[in-house]
Amino acid sequence: MGTAIYQLVAILIPITIIFLVVWFIRSSIRKSKQLKRIEQKLDEIDNSNTKGS
Repeated sequence: MGTAIYQLVAILIPITIIFLVVWFIRSSIRKSKQLKRIEQKLDEIDNSNTKGS
C-alpha cells in the first residue's frame, strides 16, 4: 500500500508542475492581450478627446 501511495505522489508532482507552468503561461498571455485591448481603448478615447477639443 505504501508503494502505491508513493507512486501516486511521484506521478502527481510532475503533472502538477506541468499544469502550473501551462496555467501561468496562459494567464500571462491572457493578461497581455487584455492590457493591449485596454491601451487601444484608451488611445481611441484620447484621440476622440483631442479631435473634439
